[in-house]
Amino acid sequence: ELEFRPQEYSLEVISLTVYRLDFKAKIKSADGTEKVVLIEVQKAKFPTDIVRFRKYVGEQYSSQQNIIEIEKKELKALPIITVYFLGYNLESNPQYPVVRVNRTVVDNSTGEKIEIKDVFIESLTHDCIIVQIPKLKKIRRNELEMILSLFDEEEDKQELIIDESIYPDRYKGIIERLKRAIMASEIRKNMEVEDEVIKSFKLVEESKEMLQQELEQKERKLKQKEKELKQEKQKAEQEKQRAEQEKVAIIRKLFDKGFSIDEVIETTKTDIEFLKKHNLIP
Repeated sequence: ELEFRPQEYSLEVISLTVYRLDFKAKIKSADGTEKVVLIEVQKAKFPTDIVRFRKYVGEQYSSQQNIIEIEKKELKALPIITVYFLGYNLESNPQYPVVRVNRTVVDNSTGEKIEIKDVFIESLTHDCIIVQIPKLKKIRRNELEMILSLFDEEEDKQELIIDESIYPDRYKGIIERLKRAIMASEIRKNMEVEDEVIKSFKLVEESKEMLQQELEQKERKLKQKEKELKQEKQKAEQEKQRAEQEKVAIIRKLFDKGFSIDEVIETTKTDIEFLKKHNLIP
C-alpha cells in the first residue's frame, strides 16, 4: 500500500520549484510480516546535488510526519528507504545501472553477520537504491531495468522513443501515461522551462569547473616557481660556501708563506671578522 506525499518548494527569486516525491509504504514480506516505511525519491542532474540530498534526508529523520502512533499510544519512527535517480554516472560504478546499498548487522569481534531486526537500528539507519539513468541505454538485464529505461530521455530533447512490443503487458499503462504527458501542452511547456534551468545550471557548473582547473594550474605553476627559487637559493648557497672554502685555502697558504694579517687582508680583500669566523687567527 502506498500513501503519496508530494513535497513542493518554490523559490520566488527565480520562480523555481523543486519537486520531491515521498511515499509512506506498507510492505508485506514473504514471511507474512508487515512494516511501514518512508520511501523518498529524488532525482539529480549534477554531482553537487549530494549536499542537497544529505540535507533532505536529515529533514526526513527529524520530521514529525514520519512518527507514527502504534499500540498503547507508543510512538515509532518510520524506517527510511532512499531512492536516487541520477542523470550522470558514478565514477566508481562502470557497469551496474541499479545498485542497492543494504545494511548489515555484524558482530564487531568476529565479523559474523547477525540476523536481527531491531527498532533502534531500523529507525536510525537506512537502505538506499541508486539508479544511474544513462547506463540504462545499453544495460537492461531484467524487467526493472527495462521499465526504468523509459525515463532515459534523449539529451536536450523532449522525446520518448519506445518500442512497446518489448515491454510486458503490465507496463503498458505506464507507457500510455508517459505518452499522454508528452502530448499535454502544459507539461511540455514545464519541461522546456526545466531544460532551460538545467542548461543554466550546467553552464554554471562548467564555469566553476573551468575556474577550478585554472586555479589548480596556477597553483601548480606557483609551486613549480617556488621549487625553482628554492633550488636556485640552495645552488647560490653552495656556490658561496665553495668560494669561502677556496678563499680560506688561499689565506692559509699566505700565512704559511709568512704573510702578516694586514698583508693577507690587503691581498685577499677580506676582513678580521672573516679570519676569526674561519679560525684563521686567534
